Amino acid sequence: MKLQNPHTNPIIRVAVAVIRHKDEFLLAMRKAHQHQGGKLEFVGGKIEQSESAPSALIREVQEEIGLDLQTDQLVRFGVIRHDYPDKSVELHIYQANLNNHQYQEFRHRTHGTEGQSLHWLGLSELLASADRLPKANVRIIDWLSMPSQIIISHALAHFAGIDEFINYYVDKLPNHAWFYLRPQADLVTTMQIYRAMRSKRADVQMIAGDGLYRAYQDEMAGVVVKISAKTLAQCEDVAFGLTQDIPQDIPQDVRLLLGVHDEVEVQRANRLAVNARVLAGLVSPVLPTLSHPDAPALSWDGFEKLASQLSMPAIALGGLSLCDNITAKQHGAIAISGIRGFL
Repeated sequence: MKLQNPHTNPIIRVAVAVIRHKDEFLLAMRKAHQHQGGKLEFVGGKIEQSESAPSALIREVQEEIGLDLQTDQLVRFGVIRHDYPDKSVELHIYQANLNNHQYQEFRHRTHGTEGQSLHWLGLSELLASADRLPKANVRIIDWLSMPSQIIISHALAHFAGIDEFINYYVDKLPNHAWFYLRPQADLVTTMQIYRAMRSKRADVQMIAGDGLYRAYQDEMAGVVVKISAKTLAQCEDVAFGLTQDIPQDIPQDVRLLLGVHDEVEVQRANRLAVNARVLAGLVSPVLPTLSHPDAPALSWDGFEKLASQLSMPAIALGGLSLCDNITAKQHGAIAISGIRGFL
């Protein structure tokens, strides 16, 4: 995966609102004469020099469609940097969750204040509409596809053998679960488990480590690849004088999750995400874990600090259970992940 040479266009900073009510999303259509005319887009506009991104978003949404948002309705999603041939943009993305009154007011509104048409799309329709959006907005669809939880497997040693491991997860995983296969076994054994899981539970979104993916890439279409902190440290950004990019045998359209533990890894993740298809950063360990009870933990405040610096959504990991879902979201997580207490 090669980094592209950066464009020399001035960067335009834009605040973007992913306006939603439950699983419905409000988008506007750009007029034919505009840049990317005829495309659906999330509502937003340019951030002025003296503005914060949330302030600009609230102002632009009110000016463009007449919707009054409050700061406490905004949840930071991430930052997307994209180069078009004629301009470069830096999009500051926030989810804006409408209350029932706002939804009822806007659910039948067909045009914004500038005459642009407005469209409500259900989540499944939106996820299938990448070609209807400007390229800079497509990453948002990836982010919206993320689940509220990711289940990580126990080590194979936790079970009596491979069959018990497979049968346990085949029986226990919820429908359409996201499942990180991490049996801490050799690659041949791990791939044997992977093949069995794919054949028995085709509905499950499998996540594999980058080592397994590189070894068996031809059999792993559709998998999400977890990039370890060690591999992330090897990633290249020419501008920073480092030596190599993400392994070249991982195609650029493969969806990635990145392991993040500190501010150095946050910066590495952000640089990689400029050109790679990064879904989220797995930020850990939030709390002490049973496997490493004495290892330093971030705490929720530490997690929130790192999450706020990531240019992609953050997933909380380490010492968590399903009961931590609300707390995690209050500290900036879009999802939680763990081994114990998730099944």
